[in-house]
Amino acid sequence: MKNLLFLLLVLVTGCAVPQAPPAADTTDLLDGSHFGLESRELPVKDVLALNEETKSWVKAKTAGSRHAGSRLRKLVEGLIDDGLLNLEYDQNLTHTAAETFMLRRGNCLSFSLLFVALARDAGLDVSFQMVDVPPSFSATGDIVKLNNHINVLVTRIRSDTQFHQNHVVDFNTAEYSGNYDARRVSDNYAVALYHSNVGVEEIQAGDYDEAFLYFKRGIELDPEIPGLWTNLGALYSIRGFPELALRAYQQALVLEPAYRSALINLSKVLTELGRPDEAEKYRMQARFHQRLNPYFHLQQAQIAYENSDFGATLEHLDEAIRLKGDEHLFYKLQGLTHEKLGDRESADKSYRLAEKLAQRAGVSKIYERKLNLL
Repeated sequence: MKNLLFLLLVLVTGCAVPQAPPAADTTDLLDGSHFGLESRELPVKDVLALNEETKSWVKAKTAGSRHAGSRLRKLVEGLIDDGLLNLEYDQNLTHTAAETFMLRRGNCLSFSLLFVALARDAGLDVSFQMVDVPPSFSATGDIVKLNNHINVLVTRIRSDTQFHQNHVVDFNTAEYSGNYDARRVSDNYAVALYHSNVGVEEIQAGDYDEAFLYFKRGIELDPEIPGLWTNLGALYSIRGFPELALRAYQQALVLEPAYRSALINLSKVLTELGRPDEAEKYRMQARFHQRLNPYFHLQQAQIAYENSDFGATLEHLDEAIRLKGDEHLFYKLQGLTHEKLGDRESADKSYRLAEKLAQRAGVSKIYERKLNLL
C-alpha cells in the first residue's frame, strides 16, 4: 500500500539537535465545528466484511483442506487462478475487502484488507504487518510523500509435527525489495489507514468535508498514528485554519518527535503565522532527521551515479552503510559503481555482501547471476 500522507512541499535546510515538541492541545480538533459538521458522521462501514458470494468462493476454493497449510495454499492458488493476484494496481485507490474482490482494483492496503478477510473466513490465523519502507525524496532532498507499505502475516502454519512457520503474503513485493523492518499492527490500525487514505483521496477530489470525516474516524479508531494527525493538519491548513493545523502537527510530533512530514508542515504553518524563528527550528530538525536516514544517502548516491560522479556515489554509500549495514541495496549500487570504475575485485566483494544480505530468494539469485558474469 501506499498510505499517502498529504504533505505540503517545503525546502529543508540546515541541521540541529532535535528537541521535544510542545504538548499538543487537541481540544475541538475533531468536533467538526470549523467545517459546520457538528452533527455529521460517516456511515458505519465494516471494511473487512465479505458478502455471501465471496464467502462461498472461499469455501469452494478451500474445500477438503483439513490443515491450515493446505488451506493457505489452496486460497493463494484460487487467487492466482481468478486473477486476484494481478489486480489493477493503483496506489491512489483504496477499497474495502468486498470492493477489491468485486472491482479487481486497488493498492496494497486494498489487497491486504481483502486477503485478511478471505484468510480469516478460511480459518487461518492472520494479521496485518507494516513494512518500514524508506521515504521518497525529490532530487533536492524535499519529501514529496511518505510511502508506507502493508502486507499480511500468516502464522501457525505447521511445517512438521514440531514446528510452525510464518508466511508473508504481499501484493507489491517488486517495489519493496530492501531489508526493511516490519511489525505487526492491529486491525484498528489497518482500518484507520483505510480512512486516512480515503480522506486523502477526498482531498484530491476537492471534497474537504468528507476528508475531515474520514480523518476523524481514522483517529477515533487509532489516535496513536502520527500520519493521521498530519493529514488532519494539512486539511486545516488548506481550509485556512493555521492555528488548528499547528495543533494537529504538534500532536503528530508528541506521538513521534522525529516524524519528518509533521516537522516540515509545522515549519511552514509557523512561517504563515509570522513565527520565523520557531519555523527555522523545525526545519533544522527535519534536516537533522533526514541526515540520519540511510535511504536519503542512497537517494543522493543514485543521483551521483546517474551523473557519473562515482566518487560522490561511493561517499554517499559509505554513509548509508555506516547508518544501516544490513541493506543489500547499498552494496548493489556499490558493486555497480566499482564496475564502472573498472575495479572488479571490489565489485565482486560488494555483490557477495549484497547476496548474503538479500532476504528474498529471488533477489539473491540476481546477485548470483551478476557474480557469474563477473
